Amino acid sequence: MRIVFLTSKMNFSSSGGSVEELDIIIRTLQKFGNDVVVVTAFSKNNQIPHNLPYKIVEENISATDLLGIQLAAIKLLKKYETQADFFHIDGHLFLYGAGIYRRLKGSVPVAALFNSYLAGLPDNLITSFAYPTDGLIGKIKKKIRYLAERYLGMWLAKSIDLCAFVSPPLQKVYENFGLRAKRHMVIGDLIDFDSLKKENNIFCGCYSERKSQDGLIKILFSSRMIRGKGFDLLLDGFSLVKDKHKFRLIIGGSGPDEHFVVERIKKLSLEPYVEIPGWVAKEKLFDYYRQADIFAQVGWKPEGTSISLLYAMLFGIPSILPRGGGLEWQAGNCAIYVNNGNPEELASAIELLGNDESLRKKLSDECYNRIGREQFNCDKMVGYLFNEIEKINKRSKIT
Repeated sequence: MRIVFLTSKMNFSSSGGSVEELDIIIRTLQKFGNDVVVVTAFSKNNQIPHNLPYKIVEENISATDLLGIQLAAIKLLKKYETQADFFHIDGHLFLYGAGIYRRLKGSVPVAALFNSYLAGLPDNLITSFAYPTDGLIGKIKKKIRYLAERYLGMWLAKSIDLCAFVSPPLQKVYENFGLRAKRHMVIGDLIDFDSLKKENNIFCGCYSERKSQDGLIKILFSSRMIRGKGFDLLLDGFSLVKDKHKFRLIIGGSGPDEHFVVERIKKLSLEPYVEIPGWVAKEKLFDYYRQADIFAQVGWKPEGTSISLLYAMLFGIPSILPRGGGLEWQAGNCAIYVNNGNPEELASAIELLGNDESLRKKLSDECYNRIGREQFNCDKMVGYLFNEIEKINKRSKIT
């Protein structure tokens, strides 16, 4: 089958885990015998440092507003429909354009992957950083956008043939907003656990065999430093830990909020206990995972998922995570949970896990067990996706 992916960009150097996830899906679909082509809509943002086994076609959408992006998406779908038996799109970015394309009798079925949030969704981020607040005009614009997406946009998006979500909680968010897909499924966040285990010599029990070089308990969190990622909440909680001299907090990543992170560290007098390596290549990042005793991720939107968390599970690192939502759905019994945005609970969890080596080892063993589950098997999950695509494709040819 000829499958054309329409995505924003393929930036393997500095983007988050969504590009890696998309790459895994594409490679797996190729393994199933499909001819896959990737069309990047904002190609000036592409960063592809290595050869890929699939073709990249670079387009450059100039629009930055919601309407302009959807109109451009319609044009791109029409442009490539003679080269495709099925389209796969970034759901949160192109869903309205794809819905219009299908309502206007576009001939090629469309699958949408939802691994992020619509900009028009209500803002429920928890943050203590001092961001500028919207004025009256800004609030009115947001309200208009919310109403447009909630009532017109969701009606248009109902024409999309298949919606895939990275977690059940995220699916629920979209359904509560009004999305009623013809067919839907949960595919999860995907990384190639088997290959990564072999490449990094990871085996059940390797976490327990580690020996700390400096005697410190290392806490790791690495992500793009953007609004709502929870760096502030992590620092606020860590500042309340009683015996901070026993710990080393490693905060990886970079981004527009990096100056907020540095300021918060200084404000809380945490300089002796915190390391900020900045953005590092994946090989170096994995070195930090090999040394980490605890992975801690709080904040973000509660329904979201995390490739960083999957890396922690890969290396058998016990985690501290927000209770409920997408991260708990991913980690299950590999973590201990706190109420999101509660620094006292977070500090207590750090002290509990830091002082209990047997608990850390127990949760680590659960990591190795959990990543063997079907929901983390990329061949099986992409296989389910492809089965749905095949069914829809056959039905569309009959009709």
